[in-house]
Amino acid sequence: MNTYDVEYLEFPITHLCSLHCDGCSAYANYALSNMVTLEQAEVWLTSWGRRVKPKFFRILGGEPFLNPMLPQIVILARAIFPQADIQVCTNGLNFDRHPEMPFLLRTLNVGLFLSVHSQDKKYLPKVRAAIDQMQAWHTNEGIRIGFGDNIHNWNRFYKGIGEDMLPFTDADPKASWEVCHSKHCVNLVDGRLWKCPQIGNLHIVGEKFGLGSKPEWAPYLAYKGLGLEATDKELVSFFTKSTEAVCGMCPSRLDNYRKDIQNVRFKMPGIERLEIASEHVESLENLPEVLREIGIVSEVPA
Repeated sequence: MNTYDVEYLEFPITHLCSLHCDGCSAYANYALSNMVTLEQAEVWLTSWGRRVKPKFFRILGGEPFLNPMLPQIVILARAIFPQADIQVCTNGLNFDRHPEMPFLLRTLNVGLFLSVHSQDKKYLPKVRAAIDQMQAWHTNEGIRIGFGDNIHNWNRFYKGIGEDMLPFTDADPKASWEVCHSKHCVNLVDGRLWKCPQIGNLHIVGEKFGLGSKPEWAPYLAYKGLGLEATDKELVSFFTKSTEAVCGMCPSRLDNYRKDIQNVRFKMPGIERLEIASEHVESLENLPEVLREIGIVSEVPA
């Protein structure tokens, strides 16, 4: 079998998160207990490293800093993908759990990317502290950093919450793929490759909430992604084809909405909860200067 060059590959190493954003495309808002062990990471990355060579490899979650094996997984990923642009994607709220990470990021030339999720006044000081810390690491250590807006471009990829979740029924998989911002986000989950986080993590949240009893989910839960037994032809087809039938679970038109980052319907044992009020910042004039300076928020959508 040959090694195939791919543009992008995501590796979620936990489904726990210290935020609880309703509508999360990785279902990390449901306190899923799945945590990738170092042994699993070694088997999965080593095995797939013989089949694919990603140009960009992103380690994410959930919140990856909640995985106690994050440093070791980063070291492993760099050893297996020496030429890849590797990045850890975080919400920035748990840096204290891995004080060795700045050294590793600098030594292994691994980037750090922070997503900003809310304009809540009780959340902003916490994320601002994380941004300040990252900027200091960049200035003093040369660590590559980046920031993203998950405030104004947040969309729903399923209807309902928890046990009431249902797929969309637009019946236009091609249109759903065309508008999807996860269209190129192949995920490595449970040792298999999945087209996107929405489908790649569905079996995990489906097990928690018994979604298998709902006929609407049957065709999507039946999707098993791609395993190591795949032929080279099947692997190339997986990475090159656009629309698949499973794209039909998502909407054909995206609706931006202001999410709740601490939905209280589901308990998260052992995970830090921010005490977030429902009070929001409504204008750019009230946003902390740091968000404007780094260009995360350039305008308030209508």
